Amino acid sequence: MKKPQLFILLLLILASAVRAEYGLHFDDNGQIIRPDEYYFAQGVEDREDGFAEAAHSQFLKSAAYGNQLAMSMVGFYHLNNKDLVKAVAWFQLVNPGQVDNSQQITDLIDNISAVLTAEELAMAKKLRAQLAETYGPLPTLVKRESWKKSLKFTGTSLKGYIPPFLRIELNSGISVTGSNLRNQIDGFIYEYEFGVPEGKVTLDDIEIPEQQKETDSKQ
Repeated sequence: MKKPQLFILLLLILASAVRAEYGLHFDDNGQIIRPDEYYFAQGVEDREDGFAEAAHSQFLKSAAYGNQLAMSMVGFYHLNNKDLVKAVAWFQLVNPGQVDNSQQITDLIDNISAVLTAEELAMAKKLRAQLAETYGPLPTLVKRESWKKSLKFTGTSLKGYIPPFLRIELNSGISVTGSNLRNQIDGFIYEYEFGVPEGKVTLDDIEIPEQQKETDSKQ
């Protein structure tokens, strides 16, 4: 009788570990490594290693924090799989003002829309509205706030509260004060802009498969 209980307990522990959020980490310069950047970098690495499904999963995690480039990568994932309805829905979700070469996204939306039927366009519109409930500006803001609230610091039992006397000494020799950390985290939450720590990734770095327009698809 005990073995099944132990097995179930182990499964619960593993499931909890899988659901755990990416915690607080710093680079050598004392800058926080934001969770969306971490997941995006993992997605790029998985993609380069040929693990498309793993990359897709990481890009979804990054997009949940409002990462616009991650959203575009999800769109490319569906484009590569020739699911044009999902692809255009994700591309329409992207805020062009927050990604480099936004014209490329706009052109893709126009080109894909041109080969979709009226019914497919309606499906894409409905899907985009559904996606916005998780990946839109407000829910992603809430997600970033939730990430802060998951953090716990020495000297307080309140999650998300950064004590003014807090000082974190990094292995690089950099010291991060409570005030500096608060400014960084609040900047991530309320002044969100996407940036890749190790070099900037643009849409020029992404291979885009050519889509063949089928004349009978609009009939």
